[in-house]
Amino acid sequence: MAGKGRQSWEKRQREKAKRDKQIAKRADREERKNAPADEEPSDGPSEQELYAQFAKLSEKHASGAIDDEAFEEKRAELFEKLGLEIH
Repeated sequence: MAGKGRQSWEKRQREKAKRDKQIAKRADREERKNAPADEEPSDGPSEQELYAQFAKLSEKHASGAIDDEAFEEKRAELFEKLGLEIH
């Protein structure tokens, strides 16, 4: 006897991951928009920053803050930026 508004745990986690991703993208856009105009745009984050992002992503996944699907998606993006192949 599940209630009408009751959703599965996995669906809530996927929706939360999507919201978190949207918030992060919005923050990145704001940061770029507010950057001083005299700075040259960089080619993106350095290799060290990408590895740091991967470490944070792994921590979130290990703690259950993000689900497997979101983890794999973000991991693939980071590996692509690093020039690594995923098997």
